[in-house]
Amino acid sequence: MCNVSHEAYFKKIEDLRYKMIDAAKEYGMNHPIVLQYSQKLDHTHNELMMITNTTSQLNNH
Repeated sequence: MCNVSHEAYFKKIEDLRYKMIDAAKEYGMNHPIVLQYSQKLDHTHNELMMITNTTSQLNNH
């Protein structure tokens, strides 16, 4: 079961993904806006992974 923090990250990831896809359709894959969304998406995903790993380690001790 996911806590509220995880759910917020999942929603943010989905929102960024849709924005990136829409921007790519409108401006093309190589447009700076698409790259910006991609980087934000990567950063948010990495944050979620860090939180998940930290939570997992705390639960195992």
